[in-house]
Amino acid sequence: MKRSKVLPFLMALFGVGLFGSCAASKLQLSEFDVRPENRPPGMMTRAASPDYTIDNEHTFPVYKNPYTVDRPQGTRLSDGICELYRAKEATYLTFAYRIPEDWWFFCFYSGDMLIDTKTGDRYMMRGLEYYPTDTCFWINGSAGKYVRFVIVFPPLPKHVKEIDFFMAGGPSRFNFNGMAERIKGLRVEDLRPKRPMPQGRIIR
Repeated sequence: MKRSKVLPFLMALFGVGLFGSCAASKLQLSEFDVRPENRPPGMMTRAASPDYTIDNEHTFPVYKNPYTVDRPQGTRLSDGICELYRAKEATYLTFAYRIPEDWWFFCFYSGDMLIDTKTGDRYMMRGLEYYPTDTCFWINGSAGKYVRFVIVFPPLPKHVKEIDFFMAGGPSRFNFNGMAERIKGLRVEDLRPKRPMPQGRIIR
């Protein structure tokens, strides 16, 4: 009789252990962010000229109807509002910029990197989603809106707690400074998207 009672007890205990391990694995997965929303611009009205040069804005490609956000969230860095998404497959760095005029150009250089402040390990830029790198491009028809760009880097290991963001340099022109910039001492957790605290139930 005792065995028949002990066996269900052990099975229940084993079940609790399984449930605990499942909960732990789910908790571990929650340490990763879901990648940020993004989509390609509505159209490219002009491709980059084969004779592209930074000194001639008429050789820049032109894009309309970019991905925009109404109220960008995040940390202000280098004229933009930034968030870091620590996904399992990659690290996504988003930048939202308010476009002040109907024609406004941007330039992202492919040498951008995230640097582990502690070890010096460099996580090199994989790409800029839907737009060219090392080529200036126009955004047309979005004055007053916040356009958001998504830069992709390799996934950051869990032990990386603080980073420097290195923005590579390139050619300059009279209204664009192409000098490199390094922003130091950024806490990864501070850059990640902020989520509202769960309300839960009221128990009396």
